Amino acid sequence: MKNFWLDVILIALFVAELSFHHLPKILHEILGVAMAAAIIVHVAINFRRFKSLFKKITPRKFFIIAINIALAIGAVIILFTSVPMSNYLFPDVASFELRRNMTIHQLHVATPYVMMILIGIHLGFHWQEFRQRFLKIGEKFFRAVILMLAAFGAFGLFFNRVLDRILMKHIFATPATDLHGIIFALMILGGVIFFALITSFTDKNISRR
Repeated sequence: MKNFWLDVILIALFVAELSFHHLPKILHEILGVAMAAAIIVHVAINFRRFKSLFKKITPRKFFIIAINIALAIGAVIILFTSVPMSNYLFPDVASFELRRNMTIHQLHVATPYVMMILIGIHLGFHWQEFRQRFLKIGEKFFRAVILMLAAFGAFGLFFNRVLDRILMKHIFATPATDLHGIIFALMILGGVIFFALITSFTDKNISRR
């Protein structure tokens, strides 16, 4: 992660965007635009690093490349499906038919949950870099917070019916959406951490063999 604080901002914006049930709709759209801009900056900063993955491709590098491409595709899907659903910033860009299209709506709702998994995997491959930034607060404290967030995330996968959301089932609310906004946001953040820890653990054990 070349720019740590930009990455932190990106994750924070992502969590806020998935917590749209607890935000004013216009703020959800404004944060979406901010996130799109942050993604562009993130890609520009890390493009050389991404290109370097294509030198002497190994199975690990191939998987990382695939995850990065999947993240890019997911971001594009979210961006293009957000415009027809806009009520404040881009209300007249899309036709009435597109605005009422249920597939566009379902893609816009489902794709971020796929992205939650992909972002977690992406973070997992850079976990040691991420971890080093927080060692000043204490190893035990950091580990306790991370494990607590991961537990929140694992719980949230079921409580928020993430699999059903990814399968684009008609879900307008879940038990998780009835919780306080901060708790819901911690579940989303915890979901990212949960998949990051799984990826980091798997990557470390495979590398040892």
